[in-house]
Amino acid sequence: MNNGEEPKDLMEEVEEDFELLDTVEYEGELYFMLVPATEGDEVDGEVFIMKRVVDESGEEMLEAVEEDEIFDAVYNIFKENNKDEFEFLD
Repeated sequence: MNNGEEPKDLMEEVEEDFELLDTVEYEGELYFMLVPATEGDEVDGEVFIMKRVVDESGEEMLEAVEEDEIFDAVYNIFKENNKDEFEFLD
């Protein structure tokens, strides 16, 4: 599987499809605020909140946050931290 190539860093893989807007710490966990990668600087679309987890084999991966309470809390922190950077349409 490796064919002599260096393994990709987790964020390198993510950045192929997503743009990282920010990271947010909430209750001792680190969450990543992502949007689908687009051409140019325009951010238009759904925000994905992902959490870094380690699977049984020790591999790092990102997992979507599906619990509404955690999603809302992390998103609200992100909005507060970035209120001067983005226009939020809630």
